[in-house]
Amino acid sequence: MNKKEGFTISFGHLNLLALVCFTVFLANCANEKAPEGGKKDTTPPKIRKALPANKTLHFTSDKIEITFNEYIRASGFSQTLISPPMEKRPEFKVNGKTLVIKLKSRLRDSTTYTINFAEDIKDVNEGNVLNNFSYVFSTGDFIDSQKLSGKVTMAKDNAIADGVIVSLYPQDSVNAIKRSKPYYFAKTDKSGNFQINNIKAAKYRVFALKDQNYDYLYNQPNEMIGFLDSVVDLTDTLPQKIELKLFLESTGKLAYAGDKAIKPGLVQIYYSKPLDSLKLSSNIQTDNDFYYLNKTKDTITYWYSKYYEKRIKMFLVANDTLYDTARIELQSFLKDSIFTNSKYKLNLDNQSNTSKSAIPTKEISNTQDIYKPVKLFFSRPIININQAKAFHLSEDSVKKDLPSEFNIDPKTKQFVEFRFSKKENTDYTLEIPDSAYQDIFGTWNTKIKYKFKTNSKDNYGNLNVILKSTIAEKNYIVRVLDASTDALIKEILVTHEAEKKVLIENVPAGTYKVMAIEDTNGNGIWDTGNFKTKTQPEKIITFRDTYNLKGGWDLDMEVKL
Repeated sequence: MNKKEGFTISFGHLNLLALVCFTVFLANCANEKAPEGGKKDTTPPKIRKALPANKTLHFTSDKIEITFNEYIRASGFSQTLISPPMEKRPEFKVNGKTLVIKLKSRLRDSTTYTINFAEDIKDVNEGNVLNNFSYVFSTGDFIDSQKLSGKVTMAKDNAIADGVIVSLYPQDSVNAIKRSKPYYFAKTDKSGNFQINNIKAAKYRVFALKDQNYDYLYNQPNEMIGFLDSVVDLTDTLPQKIELKLFLESTGKLAYAGDKAIKPGLVQIYYSKPLDSLKLSSNIQTDNDFYYLNKTKDTITYWYSKYYEKRIKMFLVANDTLYDTARIELQSFLKDSIFTNSKYKLNLDNQSNTSKSAIPTKEISNTQDIYKPVKLFFSRPIININQAKAFHLSEDSVKKDLPSEFNIDPKTKQFVEFRFSKKENTDYTLEIPDSAYQDIFGTWNTKIKYKFKTNSKDNYGNLNVILKSTIAEKNYIVRVLDASTDALIKEILVTHEAEKKVLIENVPAGTYKVMAIEDTNGNGIWDTGNFKTKTQPEKIITFRDTYNLKGGWDLDMEVKL
């Protein structure tokens, strides 16, 4: 009896243990999932095998299978290109980790084919891209082995151009990039570099394209283009390296390009090309309204005084020949709010190195360049001065009014320039009473107290720029720039001169650099290229040398153009 009872008890314990183990097993099966945490997968798919093998000779198969180390997406393969082009596009099908390609065209004899997948091969989980992977095979005795490498930069500023398609076409294909896809291509990396491999020995046209709709064709107005003037000869065994300049093409004809209501009282109008002249009028125009062209002469800034209007009709005549009418929805204030709400009153605006107090009387401090006039920038254009209101300019240690003269900027009317005899390392206070300046809306300024200190003359030096041209017949636009901020210090025009010297006085101590534009047409501005006429953009030269100017010194900057 005892043995039997003992047996029964042991059997019960065994059943209970089995039940627990079975339950745990089911739970683990039901909750099986990828472990959480850890680093994000950033590795693109890798090829495990290919049938037939990559770079197979005497290729006769009508099917290619490429197997990867992980599952890949069925992307449609719209970016994948085959060179040379086949009569019928192959069929691409993804089966788990394997890509199956079925060829539907008869292959040419003794020909190297390249299937470039661009960015079409991505893993399923993270979308990591296997960039520019190519499968290559030959129906003949050898694989074409010519290469072309190089770099693409922006024509306007020599900046790196990444993600740009560099394409090769047969040498007689002058405009093929507008209507057919390339024979060979590659994309530039983050350094702007590219390399195209397995090219057949021949001569080719080379193009660079910032493709906006991923069709490999130059067919969008916002696409950037670049091209070589001559064909590249890849019949030589030496590797070729080229450089391409990418540019946004200027439209052939002058056209109205759009408009924008910036804020109440301010509209900007845009044209496709620089203007020689412009006449503007509107249905809400008053005698206080005015407009002006920007530096590149393709944008018009128009200030109008009827800030409560909600729409405007403008009449424009560009270059005395192009007539346009523009209807613009405006930003506006309520008619009386401009006078009742203090935030709309005329105030200083965008004043560099300033700090404003919250009290109604503005007290602003600023470090002032001793060799430049004091400039006060206002929130809106100034059209009237109250001559009965006197401003006071004084040296803080003396508390005596100083003689000075001032003028409103005649173009923008948005800043006032004060000129007087300044001392170095000296504190000054400029007090402007309320209602001294009236803006285009008819409001007056609040009281302003502007405190500033001049810096030392020891902080300045002189730049003696010596420009030597190796080809005296060329024109150049030379710009001296602050090396740290790219701020323009001086622009110099060199017109058919073998040598030109320019002294730039009282320049703050610092590091400077030089860039130059080959002004081919002599119009004094940089001009972009034109694909239709095969005109290259004007060349920009960036010099690597920098020049360190010390305070109290003169520095020679000799530049060979």
